[in-house]
Amino acid sequence: MPVKLITAILIAILPACASFTLAPETGIRDTLPLAHPSGPSRRIVQRINAQWQDRGENFLCVLELDRHHLAVAGLSLEGVGLFNLSYDGDNITMTKSPLLPDNLPPDAVVKDLQLVYWPLSELQKTLPKPWRIVALKNRRLLYNRNNIDSDVDYVQPDPVWAKAAVLTNHRFRYRLEINTVSYETLPE
Repeated sequence: MPVKLITAILIAILPACASFTLAPETGIRDTLPLAHPSGPSRRIVQRINAQWQDRGENFLCVLELDRHHLAVAGLSLEGVGLFNLSYDGDNITMTKSPLLPDNLPPDAVVKDLQLVYWPLSELQKTLPKPWRIVALKNRRLLYNRNNIDSDVDYVQPDPVWAKAAVLTNHRFRYRLEINTVSYETLPE
């Protein structure tokens, strides 16, 4: 699906979702803040397969980000708007459709994407103690004290943006298979 078509669908559908604003540390992963937006300016479309013990969901994420702002929109594979999140480094604004399962809050999806894709130095700046990240070749491990919270395996690593990655969250018992559909740099 072309990026312009996805963007047009998002603009048409997302205003119908319920709107609310949250502080950066709220949500299912309330102990982990969002990392600051990170440049360069770009638009990324990803297909995500989320798996829990008893169910699975497939959806698309469209990310637009630069050094000052992060915007993420989630769509069902049928093109129905599921969520929209905007973050400027201080404030989060979200819209969420009732179709999005409660155990898949938008801020948790964005935090997971940041764990996978953000520069390690940026993530380490925002992690509160006793959280830490260990980076290995084609893998990242997120620890809370000595307990592993999440791990990321880079299935198709890339120096700019991994084409495919798998995130396993051990604490909340889910798995995200993330495949990059398109990656486009934008003018500053």
